Amino acid sequence: MSKIKVMSEQLSNRIAAGEVIERPASVVKELVENAIDAGARRVRIEIERAGSRLIAVSDDGCGMDGDDAMLSLEPHGTSKLLSEDDIDNIVTLGFRGEALPSIASISRLTLTTRTAGQLEGTQIVVEGGKLIDAGPCGGAVGTTIRVRDLFFNTPARKKFLKADATEAHHIEEAVLALAIPRPEVAFELVMDGRSVFHSPAAENAAPRLREFFGRVYADSLWPVSHRENGMEITGYIASPGFTRNSRREQRTFVNGRAVESLAIYRGIRDGYATLAESGRFPPAILFLVMSPLDVDVNVHPAKREVRFKHEYAVSRAIAAAVGNALKRTREAGPPAGAEGLPLSGQIPLRMVLDSAAVQYEPRRSEQPVMPEIIPPAPGQSSAEEYETTPPPQAAAPPAGLSPADSAVSSESLPEPAENDLYVSPAPDYPPVPNENAGFLTDTAPGTEPEAAAALAVRSKFDYPDIPFNGEWPTGIIGVLDDTYLLASGKTGLILIDQHAAHERIMFERLLDAARHGAASQALLLPQTLELPQTMASLLLRNRKIFEAVGFDVEPLGSNTVMLNAVPAALPSSRELTVMIPDMLQELLDNLEHKLPVELEYVARAACRAAVKAHDALPRQAAEELLRQLGECRQGTLCPHGRPTMITITLREIEKRFARR
Repeated sequence: MSKIKVMSEQLSNRIAAGEVIERPASVVKELVENAIDAGARRVRIEIERAGSRLIAVSDDGCGMDGDDAMLSLEPHGTSKLLSEDDIDNIVTLGFRGEALPSIASISRLTLTTRTAGQLEGTQIVVEGGKLIDAGPCGGAVGTTIRVRDLFFNTPARKKFLKADATEAHHIEEAVLALAIPRPEVAFELVMDGRSVFHSPAAENAAPRLREFFGRVYADSLWPVSHRENGMEITGYIASPGFTRNSRREQRTFVNGRAVESLAIYRGIRDGYATLAESGRFPPAILFLVMSPLDVDVNVHPAKREVRFKHEYAVSRAIAAAVGNALKRTREAGPPAGAEGLPLSGQIPLRMVLDSAAVQYEPRRSEQPVMPEIIPPAPGQSSAEEYETTPPPQAAAPPAGLSPADSAVSSESLPEPAENDLYVSPAPDYPPVPNENAGFLTDTAPGTEPEAAAALAVRSKFDYPDIPFNGEWPTGIIGVLDDTYLLASGKTGLILIDQHAAHERIMFERLLDAARHGAASQALLLPQTLELPQTMASLLLRNRKIFEAVGFDVEPLGSNTVMLNAVPAALPSSRELTVMIPDMLQELLDNLEHKLPVELEYVARAACRAAVKAHDALPRQAAEELLRQLGECRQGTLCPHGRPTMITITLREIEKRFARR
């Protein structure tokens, strides 16, 4: 008897769904792409329970008659490819005919559609790939598809869904990726009865970028326009100095399709050249229009990646577009009216005090200042610092002090018992209520509350007091490159990464403070922050966890929040407009990872405010850093798993000098 058998249609559809439908956001993407291909001018997306309960996409496109509606649910039923030659000249977003039958095989789907030439429409109901009902119905011109109970018949797949907050974020990102390159189409996204955004049609993408990412973000972008070798490159790039800690905000589109391409990313990097700091990524929104014959979009199941026929030519064209935009805009100078108040909405402290006739000398908040970790001891001169330390500059206030604290004369303050590096240990406040615990945790729907609460007690970051078996440094002897502290040991030379060490100290203090009642530091002037839509949603959706760490935030709009207080352990000299987006970006980048307790993950992201590499530290600050590192529960690793110190033994040194 033959062992080879042909799969049933239902089984093949479910296998195809496993490749095409990864999560609810994949359903949204496929349905909205079909709406755009149908010529829709308005698209409305309605979501319930992060897509697990309902995904409804309505459009005013051309619609379908009864026969086409039935064929659209057949495997590989499509109106977009008619011959083999069309596969090399794809001009639509969808083309495989897999999306609708795949979605219908793992959900309860209702399709309602009508064309302009019909008096009545057609409604089809499919449950788990089986036709339940089909017949005439009323309705407007266009198509509405309602997907209920996604993965109801594939419980193994449903079990791997992340928390509702995570899935909702992916849906927002999917809609943004489809809405940005099509300003002529109006988009509305409603989640659990709340309007996330309602973006009307416009002539270009500028109004939509302001709505999605905020005015400050949009005004920091410079226009791009370039043609080369049959390619047209338009869009926006960030002004020099405006960077992020990941490539997530480099949004690139090829013929209207959001894609990820190393060739394009390489072109952006080459275009900025030395204007972008190593390890940082300037945001960009670039639209590349080229011949469909020169790009293959059929190399990835979800069509996220593309392959170019001439990758080097694409990279070179992108680099030229970015470089020319930077040169052209810098030569033109800032636009008229750019002077005056900063776009971030922050009013300079000097302006407020001058208008109020207050005799007060604020710190130099307008200039980036290295956070001096501790004040020099009384009577100590700057000459006692290392020979490798640069000439002393005007001292910044100690990290952890507010501007008001820094203005008070040192003679009016009592002499501290000892020079604490950042903040004193948090007082023994009542513990944070359990309702905050696990608020960000990526647990599947239906997880028992007791299990989530139990996770809040211990996690992989909650180290016990582990005895250190190696050799601890005995004292600081110098600094290398304003980054590595050189310390002596019994068996050799020990190098300490000051950023990693400071991260570990801040991480444990933030975590301890959150679990015993977070110590917050109120800002002298509340600060407004305009954030991209996804970042603002993440922050406000998980507001309780951020408050548990020590942040005090209030919503002011869809993209704007007011920051009233920050954790007392954070250095006060770090620019909040840079630190907060970087912190949120790290959370977004790693939202896929299942972490036992998200409270600790927020604390880990907040550690980006730690002392950076090339921040010059006075000798006394370096020694205090080493002392506090020795008090940590796990002082040999930073919260991200990197070592805080390494040892070069005397034996290794002697080998280099040919003594052995």
